[in-house]
Amino acid sequence: MTRDVQFLDVGPRASVRWVAMQQTIRADAGVYHDARHHEQVQPAATFVSPPHPWGALVTACIAFFLIAVNTTAINTAVSAIADDLTISSTTLAWALNAYLLAVAAFVVLGGQLGDVLGRKRIFVFGMVLYTIAAIVVATSGTAFQLIGGRALQGVGAAVLMPATMAILHDAFPKEKQGFVLGIWGAVGGVAFALGPLIGGFFTDAISWRWVWWSNVPIAIVALLFAGPMLRGLSLGKKGAQFDVAGIVLLAIGLFTAVFALQQGARWGWGSPSILALFAVAAVSLTAFALVELRAKEPLVHLRLLGSRVFAGGNVGTFINAVALIGLLYFFNLYAQSSVLLDYSALLAGVALLPFGMGIFAASLVSGRLADRIGARLPVAVGIGLQAAGCFLLWFTDVSTTFSGLWLPTLVAGLGVGMTFSTPSAAGLQAVPPEEAGEGSGIINIFRYVGASLVIAVGSLFYASVGIAEMNHQLDAAGVNRVEEEQLDQALTGSPSAIAAQANQLRGQQRQAFISGARQGTVDGFDASMLVIAVSSVGGLVLWLVLMRPGRPVSRPSRASVPSAPS
Repeated sequence: MTRDVQFLDVGPRASVRWVAMQQTIRADAGVYHDARHHEQVQPAATFVSPPHPWGALVTACIAFFLIAVNTTAINTAVSAIADDLTISSTTLAWALNAYLLAVAAFVVLGGQLGDVLGRKRIFVFGMVLYTIAAIVVATSGTAFQLIGGRALQGVGAAVLMPATMAILHDAFPKEKQGFVLGIWGAVGGVAFALGPLIGGFFTDAISWRWVWWSNVPIAIVALLFAGPMLRGLSLGKKGAQFDVAGIVLLAIGLFTAVFALQQGARWGWGSPSILALFAVAAVSLTAFALVELRAKEPLVHLRLLGSRVFAGGNVGTFINAVALIGLLYFFNLYAQSSVLLDYSALLAGVALLPFGMGIFAASLVSGRLADRIGARLPVAVGIGLQAAGCFLLWFTDVSTTFSGLWLPTLVAGLGVGMTFSTPSAAGLQAVPPEEAGEGSGIINIFRYVGASLVIAVGSLFYASVGIAEMNHQLDAAGVNRVEEEQLDQALTGSPSAIAAQANQLRGQQRQAFISGARQGTVDGFDASMLVIAVSSVGGLVLWLVLMRPGRPVSRPSRASVPSAPS
């Protein structure tokens, strides 16, 4: 690779220009030299390493571990929370939904704040906010305080999540991005999988409140690391203006869309309320797109979505979230059902250890493999494995035992690990460094919308298929139809709901009800696993199409060759 360089003067200033030009030429030629053609990014600016890149990695991983554990630990603590605060299952669902809604609505803003204010400053702000929210949840005496604390924690996560990815984007050169994001993904993947185990341990051994009290010392460690370890990273953009109209429209659009997805199964997909929510979401997001196309400094640079690589990264991240969150959520409903395995919160977490082990091992391998051969093949294999694992779980029946769950969950875990961080890393390669926070925010929208969507759609199949089977067995035994809401409670494995229904029946009818609850729970779980498996197959096709080999993808950057100091 050669370039014509013309000097207008001689002496020290010309020498400095020559050194700067050589550095840029070497960076252009060497970035991601082992990647496949469709993943090459051009042009590349000279990379300057911060003082403590590996310390920055540790700091980002501590924060991500904290976020990931909190996202899933609540799944095994919900029964204890409901008993302690005396709240209904409908109200309790908002403790999960408020968190996901807040993250989805504000994660792009959180990413842009990091670009504008600087990595270290926004990291510290996000961690302090997340810790305060954890204390609010831990001291909850009412449902209002619990839900408000979880919503505030979601805002903190919306700031921290893109910050962790952007820190790694700034701290390491492109040729190491796959490897370090693989480590980040391994830590997060294991934390997502261990969350139910950690939640179960604290719930059974001490109190559900310690699921959140335990956040405080971890947050303090992260803040102590942040001071020295995040020095030298981006200090932000001076004089930048916030796109207020874009912020408001995106927040309204995402909030109403995710809210409609979460409530659709309960209110009815064709109900006026759900249709109105979808209409507001469609109008808001359309207006957002029009505003962003005209804004001088938009919240989201829509041109980023025109990159096949970036679009592929978002698709891969979305499908990963569908499998990860969907399997964790529905597996806990199945394993803790009092008419089936009847696992405690802690034992349900133990049953998911093969899933977590698979995620950890595959995340490390996937990142390094992507650095060598590109992301297309490793992610495709991963999506195929998570689809295969969920297909195997589709064959679960009432006789399935603890040992029968290990192989399917291990296979699914390997697939989720292969796809946890590698699609995100591939997508961020198409984003200029000064917009890394914004790019990671967009990617995380797809992550959390995928999580909300799989819970909403999966729950629809879980409840409808399970209730249909239960009603079939009740009809055969001559038992009158029970209200659908009560059947739904029975399918969640609530001992009190099942006992209340069973106590109203005698003899063969009682046995038919219990048998129907067992088979209905299994059928509902199988249906949700099939939804995830089919979604993964569809995602695999999209991934292969978007990441097909082709001409090099030009990075939409305004970066140019650095000028020499005068």
